Amino acid sequence: MTSPSAQTPVELIETLPARWYTDPEIWKRERWPIFGSNWIHVAYDHQFRNSGDYITENLAGWPIFIRRTDSGGLTAFYNICAHRAGPMVFEGEGCTKNLVCKYHGWAYNAEGKLLSARDFGAPAPENMDLTTIQVGSWRGMVFVCLNPATPPLLEWLGDFPKEIETVPLESYRYHSKSVRHVACNWKTYGDNFVEGYHLPTTHPAMSRDADALNYKVTFKGDPRWNIHTMPPRDQSTFSVFGYFWPTYAFDVFPGGFAVERWLPRGHTHSDLIFEYFFADDAKDIEETVKFSEEVADEDARMCEHVQRNLDAGNYNTGLLSPKWEHGVSVFHGLIRDAVGPID
Repeated sequence: MTSPSAQTPVELIETLPARWYTDPEIWKRERWPIFGSNWIHVAYDHQFRNSGDYITENLAGWPIFIRRTDSGGLTAFYNICAHRAGPMVFEGEGCTKNLVCKYHGWAYNAEGKLLSARDFGAPAPENMDLTTIQVGSWRGMVFVCLNPATPPLLEWLGDFPKEIETVPLESYRYHSKSVRHVACNWKTYGDNFVEGYHLPTTHPAMSRDADALNYKVTFKGDPRWNIHTMPPRDQSTFSVFGYFWPTYAFDVFPGGFAVERWLPRGHTHSDLIFEYFFADDAKDIEETVKFSEEVADEDARMCEHVQRNLDAGNYNTGLLSPKWEHGVSVFHGLIRDAVGPID
């Protein structure tokens, strides 16, 4: 007869090896299948109020820009002139009524077709157009995808939009943005987001705000996304968190919503970006943002410590908690599937 205290053996799962967080060759392997072939959130509809408004982004090393056309739609291109790789627009946000290369003045129409090659000395060459990329908007959030074979945004999202269909995002107003340039690989921060095991020790104030010991990460059939919940205490600041592969997340607050995303800046750094939106009648907005920013500081600090330890060479692999870190195991599986075997 088995003792009541005996536990059924559990097959423990290893983490990704440290090399996957430190090796620039693995970063090169990741770029196209993960950041070139998935939809990545880069902007918002409210940034394109007028015809000609644009924003630029460095997407895992690829320079791109998105622009509002005269017809009201959005177009997106690599920010690379077909002549000699000059920029079509300079970094940041702005408005340009015409698409003219900043370097030598080659002009393109709104769809990226070459119109004229200024003072070229020969007729404008054929097949020298801008390279277009997919762009789509979902509930005010603008995503891009470099791979033309990837399905359109709403199809790609699957059932995920249903999880926040009751959150009135369209009535919320933009409040503020913060950006942290974090010295860690994008996967280090991803590992951190998809588990609640670290909350009691890394986020003591957050753990007092809600019941972190009963934090749950729930999958609903699609391994690319999950929903995080924890029982609130009185006047709890946080409500629900969500994650979508590879680097998009959200936080629901009372009367508000935050997008949390982390974009890789090479294999050694990531930009951790928070953008906050609130209802006009939301209460304690500044306190909510302050609390969220303190949690983000704690996460960034911890991820930088972890990255330094991964870089040090004393650690290779660890073991994942079967109780708490199933989300990390799924995340690592998606990475392995995308990258393929590494020698």
